[in-house]
Order: sequence, then C-alpha cells, then structure tokens
Amino acid sequence: MQQFLALLGALGAVLTLIAQLLAGSPDTGLGSSTGSSFLEAPAVIVTDDLGGVLVNGITVGQSLVRVRALNDDFPATGAPVYLENGDARIRHDFGGAEYYVDDGSVITRIGMPHTPEGIGRGSSLAEATATYGSPVHGYGSSNGGRYAVYVADERLNLAWIFEYGGTTVQSVYLDDSLGRMRGDAEAASGAMLPRQGSS
Repeated sequence: MQQFLALLGALGAVLTLIAQLLAGSPDTGLGSSTGSSFLEAPAVIVTDDLGGVLVNGITVGQSLVRVRALNDDFPATGAPVYLENGDARIRHDFGGAEYYVDDGSVITRIGMPHTPEGIGRGSSLAEATATYGSPVHGYGSSNGGRYAVYVADERLNLAWIFEYGGTTVQSVYLDDSLGRMRGDAEAASGAMLPRQGSS
C-alpha cells in the first residue's frame, strides 16, 4: 500500500508538470506560496480506485513530511491563515491548489478549482446537490461568506465545502470535518426548536 501511495504521488507530480508544459508555462506556480495559484497552473484532480480524491497526487490526511518527500518542489513555507470557521491553518499554494495544514504536520483541507466530478466556480448549488445529494449543513462566516457542506467520503470524514454567492459556487474545498459539520448542523437546528413545556 505504501508503494502504491508513493506511485500515486509521483504520478500526480508528473501529471502536474505535463499539464503545466501543455499550458506553455513549465515553472508557473511551482514553489510559490503567495497569491492565488488557481490562475497560474492547472491542478490535476483525480480519484483513486478506492474513491479517494487526489489533487496533484496529494490527499487530505497526508502528512506534510510525506507530501514534501513525494514533491521536491512543494513550498518549504506557507502563509498563516484563519479559515471561515475561525480555525488557524498554514496555507501552501502548489500546482493550482491550496493545501491547508493544521499544526504543521497534516493536510486537513485542499482548495481546488473543481471537484473530480466537475463542480467548481460557476456551477450552481443545484448541480452540487444533484451530484452529492442534499447538503448536510449550511453556514455563514463573519466576513459575509456563505458555505454549503456536502458529503464527500463518509468513511474518511471528508466534506465538500462550497463557498457560494446567490446560488453559484465561488470556491471549492475538500475538508476533514464532516462529523463536525453534522454536529454543528444538529446544534443549530436544536437551538431553533421550542423546548418542551415552553410557550
């Protein structure tokens, strides 16, 4: 299994380089850790035989040490950021995607231009619902962002988080927070229900 994952990582790096060469810019976005890389280089987004999502050969839950071992050009440093839910992360921009690391050791979120099924910026929430089923949660952030959460992979606790405006997807994230999002949704709906014996 270790060799298979190493092979997938190497394949992702090769596919990224091929995509960049076809775009006419072999070094665009590599090693960059500033700015939005979505416009700089195309990300290679695929699913493996088990249904896992790989972005440039990298998966949520993978250690940063492993990512760097498989990708010599992965940025050495990233930028500290706060997610829309208030969690602190370090963001690394690489190969047309954003990789968010929790405490410096594990990838917990990947921002990408689109899902393997093609849901991305400009897609409608109706398309996301037709592809992934009903959202399990919806929430807003203090900066005015609106987010819809869908199941990505039940067994790996992965959620698709789509930032949207109106009914149109603006940003796409694969995040390791499905259980937390479901808990937040239950807490929010429970807070809105009248309590027994109250008027």
